[in-house]
Amino acid sequence: MKLSRVEALQGAIRRLKDGTTEQLFLEKELFNTEAGIRGERRLRKKFVEFYFPQGYEIIWNNCLSLNDWPVQIDGLLLTDDVAIVIESKNISGELHFDHVTGEFYRIDSSGLKTVMDSPAIQVEKHIRFMKAWFAAHSIRMRVDGLLVFTAKQSELKTLPLNIHTCRLHHMIELLFKIINNYKPQTNSQISLRYIKNLIESNQQAFLQKPLSLHYSIKPEQLKPGIYCKQCETPTIVKHTRSWRCTECGIVDNDSPIRAIHEYISLFGEPVSNHEIRKFIGINDRHTVKRMLTLDGFEKTGQKRHSKYFIKEKER
Repeated sequence: MKLSRVEALQGAIRRLKDGTTEQLFLEKELFNTEAGIRGERRLRKKFVEFYFPQGYEIIWNNCLSLNDWPVQIDGLLLTDDVAIVIESKNISGELHFDHVTGEFYRIDSSGLKTVMDSPAIQVEKHIRFMKAWFAAHSIRMRVDGLLVFTAKQSELKTLPLNIHTCRLHHMIELLFKIINNYKPQTNSQISLRYIKNLIESNQQAFLQKPLSLHYSIKPEQLKPGIYCKQCETPTIVKHTRSWRCTECGIVDNDSPIRAIHEYISLFGEPVSNHEIRKFIGINDRHTVKRMLTLDGFEKTGQKRHSKYFIKEKER
């Protein structure tokens, strides 16, 4: 039941006091995260128009690492002549790449200018990573990249100097132009299927940094309790052999474990019985111990020094 980033942000938002700076900031982060997911979906849907008779492989949502260097790449297109890193950004407004300063900024519909991390630099890093990754696996493969802006209300005012960049409607044609820039490799003996299988077998779970570290959230800022998935209030209580909401009456036996994973998304692992009791508002340590023992957690230490981790196979 590991929480996605969207679920983790939603859980943190409802536990923070209404109208606080922290809550408002996380609401903005949630909006941006959901927008990014919608953009990736639009990109994948558009990709069905890619027809390449020479053969290709496409791998989405790549989580790879090289020694201690992890990356997350939206898409990786493999052809016989070149591998293309595809990155999507769902950013609306006027988009500018400043060739003098190297900055990237957006001007929204109200005229507000916002400087952001340059997605072109991110693509450059991912190209460099894939070149090194292929070399480490003895694969001769040239690597290029494409940055795609997926927001319907985006307008590219300037383009980065060294990275192919377009809006979504132009993606397919630009992919063909990139491929055609590369002369065929005459001595490539490794099949694309083999390379794809190798990449997929090296995928790693993406480790999200605990929200408390990323956004400086303290435990005392959060409202305790077990939240109901239907009415979104901390009103789930133990009722004989089930967990029931005192507000709407729904039975939700997964709600306590979901609350534990909310704590982990906020503060990381390991967790202690005491920390969980305080977070979900339950005084009975034996109830919490049973929850942690039975539902996908491993224990280290004894008695009051016990700590709990999510089992590796549950990640």
